Amino acid sequence: MGVDMERVKELVSTLVARGLGLYGREKMARICYDSGVALMDDDTTDWLDDDVEAALHRFLVNYAKFNVAAKMTVLVLAKKFGVPVPEELRRKKRRLSRLRRLLSRGRDN
Repeated sequence: MGVDMERVKELVSTLVARGLGLYGREKMARICYDSGVALMDDDTTDWLDDDVEAALHRFLVNYAKFNVAAKMTVLVLAKKFGVPVPEELRRKKRRLSRLRRLLSRGRDN
């Protein structure tokens, strides 16, 4: 990965602290567990998986799925700490607005 582990730990710690405050312990514990990150009783984290890079990747993607603000937080903090952002988070989703969908349906008929 080529990134200092202290920076990775600081990124994860910041996201976990934010997630605990905004989304609660239960949701944050689920994200951590699904990602391979252990959320300890004192709100610190540890790696469950030997492949830290894969666990970090899963954690960032799972955290970003909360909402747009969570995704933006992941992008900003990853850049701040110099951690590579997973490809799934860099891609822009092409969504049609409701009006555009209605107009395109009208043209098809």
